[in-house]
Amino acid sequence: MLKNILIIGYGDIGQRLKTIINSNKFNIYALNRSSIHEEGIHKTSWDWLSGEPFKFKDISFDSVIIIPKPSEMSEGGYEDGFITAIDNINNSLKNVSFKNLIAISSTRVYGPHQLGMLNEESYMEPSDFRGKTITRYESLLNTKHPRKLIILRFSGLYDTNSDNKSFNRLHRNNAAKAINFFINNSDIIDRNNFINCSEDIEIDKTKKCISNEKIKKLGFKFDEYS
Repeated sequence: MLKNILIIGYGDIGQRLKTIINSNKFNIYALNRSSIHEEGIHKTSWDWLSGEPFKFKDISFDSVIIIPKPSEMSEGGYEDGFITAIDNINNSLKNVSFKNLIAISSTRVYGPHQLGMLNEESYMEPSDFRGKTITRYESLLNTKHPRKLIILRFSGLYDTNSDNKSFNRLHRNNAAKAINFFINNSDIIDRNNFINCSEDIEIDKTKKCISNEKIKKLGFKFDEYS
């Protein structure tokens, strides 16, 4: 029997994830604002700022994936995408049966003044409204779903043709691959875990350097991109 996967915030990363999920093992359900038909996926239009909960009757999900996005790059846009939206998602999940919750976050929870190697045990000291809002978002999820939650903190996302790449970075294909890894290996770590997802870098003690030691020890391998 196929397991069900729900992707909330289906966009570019969700589309890349769809191409690598094993369709012989999983049914994919997706929520986003668009109602455009797409092969191989059960897609439903839902606005997470509407105040209306989403509903899935008689469907149990193995994993729910949350891929948040600010409505715009302003402080209000981050408040909408990471706080208002998560309040609505949490309310909706009260009536949804699921085993695991994989939520996408950001290494922006660490401030640029935090120099040297930072891992999941490092203290979070965000320095701007984006990092502070994302830290609140993580706390909201952790409070509601402490025993089902895995938070993946992505470094600066880039594509092969990106002109500007962050020092701490993650190719969008590796981002999708990381989500797929935890869909298939959700039981290899304890619940309520935070995982940094950032590609290998040369350590520079004058910069913020995100460690990927934890995810690599769990067995994840980053693909290399130039």
